[in-house]
Amino acid sequence: MILVSYYGIALSIILIGAGTYGLLNSKNIIRILLSSEIILNSSILFVFSLSSLIGKVYNPIIFSVFAIGMALTEVVVAFASIILYYRVKGSLEVE
Repeated sequence: MILVSYYGIALSIILIGAGTYGLLNSKNIIRILLSSEIILNSSILFVFSLSSLIGKVYNPIIFSVFAIGMALTEVVVAFASIILYYRVKGSLEVE
């Protein structure tokens, strides 16, 4: 079980790096949104893997429910913003 926790931590670090790269180097709004979602989900994976490694598996459930709720709210607001941006500018490229 400890080996799986290390794999989860390593995967979350890789996903945070990929999300940060996509967030900083993309000019498309949808790619920026997806990169921020990858960072949020990898942070949840990191918390669960670290808590499994420590031995307190049930403590981060409250955090994960809150984070998933925030992610859903973020998606709704972001898609509304994307639709509005597209109507005004006619393109999804960020200047």
